Amino acid sequence: MGQITVSAAIARLLEQMGTELVFGLNGHGNWGLLDALVYETKIECISARMEDQAVELADGYWRYKRGAPLPIVTTSVGPGNANIMPAVATAFYESIGMLVLVGVGATHWFDRGGIEEAYREGPEDFAGVIRPICKKAVMATRPDTCIDMFLRAYKTALTGRPGPVVMAIPFDIQHALIDEDSLPDPRPYMRVRRPGPDLEGVAEAIGLLKKAKRPLVVFGSGIANSGAHQALLDFAESTGTPVVATSAGKAAFPERHRLSAGVMGRAGTLHGNHLARRSDLIIGIGTHFTDIDTGGWTLFDIPGNAKLIHVDIDENELGRAYPTDVALNSDARLALEALTKAAKEAGIKENVDWTAELDKERDAFNEAVKPLRNSNISPLHYARVCEDVSQVIEEKCPEMSVFFDTGHMLSYGPPFVRASSRNVFHSSFMHRMGWSASAAIGASLASGGKPAVALLGDGAFIMRSTVMLTAVEQKLPVIAVVFDNKSLQIEREAMLKIYGRESLCDYRKKGESELWGPDFAKMAEGMGCVGVRVEKAEDFKAAFEAAFASGLPTVISVATEIETPQYRSAWYPYPKNFNDTWKAGPIAGQENHGFVMPTFTKTEK
Repeated sequence: MGQITVSAAIARLLEQMGTELVFGLNGHGNWGLLDALVYETKIECISARMEDQAVELADGYWRYKRGAPLPIVTTSVGPGNANIMPAVATAFYESIGMLVLVGVGATHWFDRGGIEEAYREGPEDFAGVIRPICKKAVMATRPDTCIDMFLRAYKTALTGRPGPVVMAIPFDIQHALIDEDSLPDPRPYMRVRRPGPDLEGVAEAIGLLKKAKRPLVVFGSGIANSGAHQALLDFAESTGTPVVATSAGKAAFPERHRLSAGVMGRAGTLHGNHLARRSDLIIGIGTHFTDIDTGGWTLFDIPGNAKLIHVDIDENELGRAYPTDVALNSDARLALEALTKAAKEAGIKENVDWTAELDKERDAFNEAVKPLRNSNISPLHYARVCEDVSQVIEEKCPEMSVFFDTGHMLSYGPPFVRASSRNVFHSSFMHRMGWSASAAIGASLASGGKPAVALLGDGAFIMRSTVMLTAVEQKLPVIAVVFDNKSLQIEREAMLKIYGRESLCDYRKKGESELWGPDFAKMAEGMGCVGVRVEKAEDFKAAFEAAFASGLPTVISVATEIETPQYRSAWYPYPKNFNDTWKAGPIAGQENHGFVMPTFTKTEK
């Protein structure tokens, strides 16, 4: 009977499972894993420049693929492992499947306080540190049980609500010998059978739908993770029910479809928010109704004038934000297929007055924002850049992966970046600044090297810019469009509105009044990218077309304005008085969408 190291056994099993990519960074704690993966398999190993970037590369890979084989991440002891925590938290709260293999020190030295050991509350306990912000965290303690633990960790990451699972493997266990002939077939651990809906619950839901005059489907990322795109389309068309996306769900339903109400929330489309306020029955699919998506829980009047049917694969999310009339703990696709079948049998038909209302509101939105989309001001307006990006993608590469970031970009990505394919993505819960640059590279790798674009602010790019080194090393056609306004604009705008002044938002040199920022084009060139600076609206589209045509990693620094009023479809207050009573529901002033059409004070050039 032959023997094999634990590291080599894990590497062999990952290869048998069809693993395409491993993302990671070298450190003394994961040498055994890295040596086996690089030299004993044909799996492509991608080196990141920071551990959190490795997790975000895997994040983008998952969003593009949405299923097995999982992306794998490996990092090393101490600060290397600690660096992954915010990126892992993002993956956890946004249902991103991956397996993270973290190296830790040898068991011989546990609890001696050796180099980078997490020891003061107990022997090496990084798994305990990260456990609250991942789906599961375990540590191998014996070589002969490590493989079983590894396979269970893999299955956990895939089963039910997907998520990141972290497995710590001590250095000596990585090198320990186990029986080669005892390695199991790993493929059963990749087979997932998703839960279907309770049939009585389906019948109750159809009873509510039959009575509703203004039903509305609200969907999140559960549609993409379930592969429920066609099931959602079939349900909408068979019942004539309008559909609105959360920022996480954007692009999972065709945005040009007559039943699409676009996106709802703080920066939703006006027609999306209008239907949210007017609906008398909400059918929530794969979403937990965050404050961003509901305008601080002000869009829906649940349980007042609207009822809620809530479908989610995670029973813990059902009824979290609003009380449910029907809660279905189910995979999104299976639930939608059951609802569609039952709705057809019940003879449910479209309410043409309701869909005509959608048509009217959609036209009103497009007319209202036309000046923003066509703005010629310089520095440029966010909406104009988003419009030009959308046009080029539609004309040149409709399947291009598009990632839009948080901050001020969150106000424009949902309503103004048009989805010409399903490949439009947003970090919708943790909103980690700069995530989009790493994730776009991960999606390009997942697609076999197809183009991808990240749209992000200058504050976000400063935090995450070094990931473009990976795009250069892998020769990927990834474009980072950096909105350069030398400020954290979304924070600045809100602070000025609430306090009449900003704090630590604007970038300035000490003692100077002018805003200041680095030269992003030169930074890009220093990293081996193409660097481009755009200062006039009429120049951006050509610059973006050229970047796409070149097939080279490119950073386009866009001078964007900071003074004109910005797009907001729903203003809502953050509760700041501890003694005030708060509850979800409509607030005064939101009936008119909270949207005031900007009046440009600059001369259009």
